[in-house]
Amino acid sequence: MKTPSLVKNATTVSQAVLKRRVIAVVIDGLMIAMLGLVLRSATGSQFMASGITLLVAVALYGIVQGETGSSPGKAMMGLKLVNERGRPPGSGQALIRLGAWVVDGLPCFGALGLVLIWFTPTHQRVGDTITRTFVVSKLEEDDDAPSRPLAAPGPAPERYSAGGEERQEFDPIWDGKVQAYVQWDPSQKRWMKYDESFGDWIPVEPD
Repeated sequence: MKTPSLVKNATTVSQAVLKRRVIAVVIDGLMIAMLGLVLRSATGSQFMASGITLLVAVALYGIVQGETGSSPGKAMMGLKLVNERGRPPGSGQALIRLGAWVVDGLPCFGALGLVLIWFTPTHQRVGDTITRTFVVSKLEEDDDAPSRPLAAPGPAPERYSAGGEERQEFDPIWDGKVQAYVQWDPSQKRWMKYDESFGDWIPVEPD
């Protein structure tokens, strides 16, 4: 079943948000570069400086960002990293995403990643594609801010009829009556609603 996530919002971000994301990438990159230079000057050892810088990068952009959705650059720009369910992806996925900079950084200084962020339909660099993550705005006034109607018409009556069995593939739809996204599950032959507290689909009975 499809998950009613932030994906649709994330793939229609405004240019203002894209600019903020590019700035966030630059900020994060400069912070790591500056840290490396300072450590090299302080320790006099390129090897030690590189090792400490790598550990800090893993901690900030892998563990911390994975658990909170924020890196220093994203926090400054009002952005957050989320998975398909709109939640921080976890340190495991964030570490994989961080490691993907080996590719996104080609040919130099993150050029490939920046190009993919700006020009691909989903605004995902290689690391985002691998981990199925998205960078979205934390500011409600932005076009890509997560939003949904507080009160909306429920699905048309026919969606809750037996006709649902014939209609096995369609996007989740917002049901104002139950204040949740609903979708027909052909495997269980019943309607399901997405419970955000559990982060999963649960059965919902028609009126």
